[in-house]
Amino acid sequence: MKKLPIIIDCDPGCDDTIALLLAFASESLDIKGVTVSAGNVHINNTTENTRKLVGAFRPEIKVAKGCEKPLFKTIVTAPEVHGETGLGCVVLPETEKMIEKINAVEFIAQTLRENEEKITIVITGPMTNIAVFLMMYPELKSKIEKFVIMGGSSIGGNVTPSAEFNIYVDAEAADIVFKSGVEIILCPLDVTMKAFVTEKELQEIGEIEGLAAEVAHGAIKNALDFYKEFYQKTEVPMHDPCTIAYLLNPRIFKGQKVFLGTELKGEFTYGETIIDYRNKLEKEKNAFVLNEINREEFIKLIKNSVKILKK
Repeated sequence: MKKLPIIIDCDPGCDDTIALLLAFASESLDIKGVTVSAGNVHINNTTENTRKLVGAFRPEIKVAKGCEKPLFKTIVTAPEVHGETGLGCVVLPETEKMIEKINAVEFIAQTLRENEEKITIVITGPMTNIAVFLMMYPELKSKIEKFVIMGGSSIGGNVTPSAEFNIYVDAEAADIVFKSGVEIILCPLDVTMKAFVTEKELQEIGEIEGLAAEVAHGAIKNALDFYKEFYQKTEVPMHDPCTIAYLLNPRIFKGQKVFLGTELKGEFTYGETIIDYRNKLEKEKNAFVLNEINREEFIKLIKNSVKILKK
């Protein structure tokens, strides 16, 4: 079976960690590299988390450190959700895995140049690295198959009343990506809030043997503890893994082709995504936006991936 070549641009982060585990376990994905952005926590922490995750499970995969701040803003992080390190109480084993000497933007350009086939770029954090790449290397845009992005919302935000975190951190970067002309698959809160893990399912993941299960259980539990404390919830959405799950099994999702935009000027709406389900703006439809998921199949995918990595 021919593997799908991808680059993962992420900011681990609890749910990014689960997304990476799904990707690491899959035989259908050819991971050309993992690039790292600031977002959930500082760039040094997200890079260290990525280095150790790759070192533990897929040390042959290259890792490149990216931009440490948004294009124009001061960085906004979320240690209250992910812990100071980004992984809560999860302790990853030490590794000799090295970070690439070139930065993430140069790494993406180099990888696209060196590969004859087009590459899908999965984005699970703020889009700064990708926006800088698009501005610096517009001639390489045609080498991108599509963007699969976790971000945005038409159902209200999770960092402001209207803005989802990944877009809010660098809405200008998101605007550049959305206007790039590259095919976009978007996983907004519309679908990711339905991709939740219950306490019982978390316990079942923890009962699987091996490091992957330990890491997955710890990362999800950290996020769930936050949801319990602040929202009195006994289930926690796994936002970022929806991107990889879509690549592995798009049939468990439903969505709609729409115009997708970003609000950059509003006093209260900066970072809001415009997902024009009703075609009110009559603009060109530039994204396929996911809004439904077969949650049971999604949970099976997480459990199976953890079991595969145990072998």
